[in-house]
Amino acid sequence: MAYTTDENGNYKRTVRCGHCYEKGHNRGSCSKRKEDLASNIERYEKELAEDSFSEEWYKTNTERALTRSKDDLNKMLTKGQNRKCGFCAETGHNRSTCPVRKTQVVDKTALTIALRKGAAERMINDGFGPGSLVSVADPRHGDVDVLAIVTTVDFVNIAPSHKPNKEEYFNGHRGIYYQYVVPMDDRWGGKHITGTCYIPLKYMNVDDIPNHQWYCNPANPTAELLSGAEMSEDQLLSAESIDEKQVSKWVVNHIVDPR
Repeated sequence: MAYTTDENGNYKRTVRCGHCYEKGHNRGSCSKRKEDLASNIERYEKELAEDSFSEEWYKTNTERALTRSKDDLNKMLTKGQNRKCGFCAETGHNRSTCPVRKTQVVDKTALTIALRKGAAERMINDGFGPGSLVSVADPRHGDVDVLAIVTTVDFVNIAPSHKPNKEEYFNGHRGIYYQYVVPMDDRWGGKHITGTCYIPLKYMNVDDIPNHQWYCNPANPTAELLSGAEMSEDQLLSAESIDEKQVSKWVVNHIVDPR
């Protein structure tokens, strides 16, 4: 391991070549080593062609050195060409430079932002969001409804897979956070004060696919709007939820390369 300094004088870790001893690269990418191998091959071939060795073992060693030099040079010249990508399984590149993966990140980012903005627009039109009065399932008796006030809608974790689809399975997003109008006693001596439920699918159905054409309809607990509230897009959508750079990073971590 070696160190270099940047324009601000800060030390940065780097590598040192085992062939030319310069910093910033290793033997596998050393241009000096590539030149030396080519020179050695030329010299060995010339010596074998002249065949003026005083002992047979000199010739044998030269043949071995020629074979080794050719193999090493070939590895340097074809480095990466036979590497198999961990994402698409094609050769010639790795996961970080995979064109299929890059395209998927761009496409999924665009779909994610479009879904989040579309869902927010529908909620704003209905007045569904922070401050809205809704009915939700009683945490003690799931078949009974109680009143609650929406406090937050989580857009940061909305993914394309949460959108109603005609061709493949989709699921809802548990992104509605609320506070009960009347806190309720729980079985442990405390109080049910807050809760969460899924975003109503009518807000996620930005493609207006008729309900009977949905691939499936998850029976997820959700909220029914009773009284709307005025709100703006800024109140619903944070920069984190629609900023292309931040959403792209989220897409990589949660969709393309889920951890």
